[in-house]
Amino acid sequence: MLRTKSIYRVFVALMAALVVAGWASPRALADEVDGSEAPSGVYTPPPSLVGQSAGFELETPAEAGAQPIASPYVLPLPQAVAPFPILLNQAVRRYVSAFLNYRDHLQDTFDRSHPYLPDMVRVLRSYGLPDDLVYLAFAESEFSKRGRGPWQFNSDTAKRFGLHIDNYVDERRDPVMSTKAAAEYLATLHDEAGDDWTVTLIAWNNGDRAIDRYWSLRGPNIEKFGNRLPRRTRGLLGRFMAVAYIAHHADSYGITPIKLDDPPAYQMLPVRGGTPLSRVALDHGTTLERLHELNPALLRDIVPPYERSYSVRVPVDTQASAEHVEF
Repeated sequence: MLRTKSIYRVFVALMAALVVAGWASPRALADEVDGSEAPSGVYTPPPSLVGQSAGFELETPAEAGAQPIASPYVLPLPQAVAPFPILLNQAVRRYVSAFLNYRDHLQDTFDRSHPYLPDMVRVLRSYGLPDDLVYLAFAESEFSKRGRGPWQFNSDTAKRFGLHIDNYVDERRDPVMSTKAAAEYLATLHDEAGDDWTVTLIAWNNGDRAIDRYWSLRGPNIEKFGNRLPRRTRGLLGRFMAVAYIAHHADSYGITPIKLDDPPAYQMLPVRGGTPLSRVALDHGTTLERLHELNPALLRDIVPPYERSYSVRVPVDTQASAEHVEF
């Protein structure tokens, strides 16, 4: 019992000593930094690091030349990308001649696409894709807004990339909506093809699995072994490069120059689901025919009734204001 009490007294004494030592340490540190002795029994805090210290102003990180760190959650602006590698080989030259033999028909195709090209190109750029890929829609369909639309998506691929198809709309026919789906698909294929554009377009025409099958055609090999491709694929590549080449030299071939950066000839306005297009046309001083021309995805004379709001294109030269659109 006595031994236990002795151990207890030693423990209490040791703890008291530690407490006293802990209180004295900052006091001693303050005395050392300040350079003068503090009055007995008065605690002097250490000097502040804010403002003056050792005779100079502390710099902020920016003043010291620190650069801000880019946030991983802020997307950068689209970067300029290299032009598509157009091959003007013998096969492409034959397609150029064939198109120019029907120059008026080609001009009509360019005219049909003109209202949508600026928005389509903006979509391609936002995915880091070359502008020239817009001419793939010409090679696929002569820029048709009927059937499966400019990019000729089958229904499965269209739905895979977010296009809506039902009795009221077929968004494959909308040049801008379908371009968004095409851009996403092409960007995916381009990554899988090791950044080779020819193999990307081969896969576009033959399906994702074609990348492995035609991997050996990457780079300059396409010139040597391109005849191994299916005939439809050789035709698509030839038509695409021919249209792109003509578009770049439109003046030389008597074609109206192609302008990819003009402002769109329409504005997008929200319209309540179930609204008749005839009412939209009347309110905006245009015709039902013109609205269908600008909105080829709409299959009926009515905005899809299941949509709370649906974006409809109206000509920019109409006098009605946007505030009259929501019915």
